Amino acid sequence: MAEFALPRPGDILRYHNRWNERPIQPYIDELIELWAENDIEGVLDVAVQGPMMTRFGVVPADQHNAAKIMKLNKTYRAVFRRKDLRIYRRDGRIYIDIPWKRDNVWLGDLLCSDEYESGTGLPAAIGMDIYRDCVIHDLTDIPHLLISSSSVGALTSFLQGVLISLLMCGTPDDLDFYLCASGNLRFEGFESLPYCRVYETGRKSLAMLSELSEEIDRRYLQFRKYGCRNIYDYTERGGQMRHRIIMITEYNSLASVSKQTTMGYLLRLTELAGPCGIHIILASNSPSSLRGIKDSFPARVCLKVASAGDSNLLIGQKGAESLREKGSLYYLDGHGGAPIPLQSGAVTNREVKDVIYALQGNYINARRRSIFDELEEEDDE
Repeated sequence: MAEFALPRPGDILRYHNRWNERPIQPYIDELIELWAENDIEGVLDVAVQGPMMTRFGVVPADQHNAAKIMKLNKTYRAVFRRKDLRIYRRDGRIYIDIPWKRDNVWLGDLLCSDEYESGTGLPAAIGMDIYRDCVIHDLTDIPHLLISSSSVGALTSFLQGVLISLLMCGTPDDLDFYLCASGNLRFEGFESLPYCRVYETGRKSLAMLSELSEEIDRRYLQFRKYGCRNIYDYTERGGQMRHRIIMITEYNSLASVSKQTTMGYLLRLTELAGPCGIHIILASNSPSSLRGIKDSFPARVCLKVASAGDSNLLIGQKGAESLREKGSLYYLDGHGGAPIPLQSGAVTNREVKDVIYALQGNYINARRRSIFDELEEEDDE
């Protein structure tokens, strides 16, 4: 195929040129005055406005002053006129987090960021932190991703963002998508892209997993034939092999057909498929159902869940049950660090359709150029 032109995210998706900000100096002054009135010694060295939260951080002079700062919880609620603020201690500081919603984070903010545009692998957009730094998960680094939330709407929106970020990073010569529409997300319109295969039933999805399980064996045979360890070595030596991305929107729908068969395929794929360039993005709105397979997915996204137990199951700590804003999440990057609180990028149905239309048009144009080039070569001969 002739060169496939990837659309520019900024031409399709909305993004911020300037963020709305609340004047926070009066609050800094009020906090300093409050602590002085209570004979509290410390240094306020953090005052950060994020898109969905504002954070103040103070280093207390000693443990006695730290205890006095913590005891003023009711007063802070009056200062910020919020009952839902959070005060906590971490790494020698006391933080006050106020969930002031100033701006939504849009998917375009993530895809127009330096973090996404400078990526060279398979960048899946995860979210933005309080410092407005964008976090992108590279599937060529940690090949699989587990996502869960008790909110179907939040889960659907997040999966759409991840799928679009991957579609806009690679060409049909590089990527194949296998989309299992087994949950609320039906992938309407994506089937018009020739490199996106949509599976509407659990049985068809299991048949696809069986096929890709066999593809693992074929690829490893190819690697051994050419003395390669993985798809990246194979590509460097001139071989052509597409990355295959599987997105399953509801694990329970597949497990209801055959739980043992589903787990068997997924465990084999997570263990062996990464070096082959086969990647799994697995989601469910029932976190407890993932208990038997979660350990095979070191990289995880946990949106709002129903209980502290669900949160602890997925990310090893409570907190996800208290997430307030739609799209707020905790992210485990798969490298053993602590969960990172983020805000995912919102995308509208209109934007999803525009992305599909742009990719479809570019695919048709690339095919036409290929046919034209072939005809020219025949005329030359």
